[in-house]
Amino acid sequence: MEVAVFCASADKIEQNYQDAAQRLGRGIARRMWRLIYGGTNCGLMRMVAEATLREGGMVTGIIPRCIEARGVAAMNVSDLIVAEDMKERKQLMRERADAFVALPGGWGTLEEITEVITLKQLGVHRKPIVFVNTGGFYDVFWRFIEQATGEGFISDAYQGLYKVVLTPEEALEYIDSYQPETVSSKYE
Repeated sequence: MEVAVFCASADKIEQNYQDAAQRLGRGIARRMWRLIYGGTNCGLMRMVAEATLREGGMVTGIIPRCIEARGVAAMNVSDLIVAEDMKERKQLMRERADAFVALPGGWGTLEEITEVITLKQLGVHRKPIVFVNTGGFYDVFWRFIEQATGEGFISDAYQGLYKVVLTPEEALEYIDSYQPETVSSKYE
């Protein structure tokens, strides 16, 4: 099992987010799964990767050349792939991953996780997608999604494309027990 984790590269974040990233990394390693992540040595990205490695797990970092050139590529991972750009990085992560997890993050995290949701909605894949809503981080985002659904911008046919949990442990359990379902379409 290879699990793509999308998360912050920010370093100045609260301890509860750091703890969750480390618990997720340890849990991935203990299940003998491989972590796939953005390949930097910054923020939650670094923390989830280091925790996976410390626990004896395997880690693949996939970093775009424009970020690698800034000197922030992780050097201690099992594999480091330098992609030409963000588009290639996301494609490589999607192709390799058997599951997707979003920890708290910013623009990049939201863009990456919503893209895999959209692709699942379109029937491109049937892989598990899970948000770890540490400390209610994504609560405002869910209110936006509820409003968009209530106003008809997101079809009710797409309920269940992803799971929201409070802890990394719940995310891992969800992935472990995931059974792919046929995704409904608003066009049917």
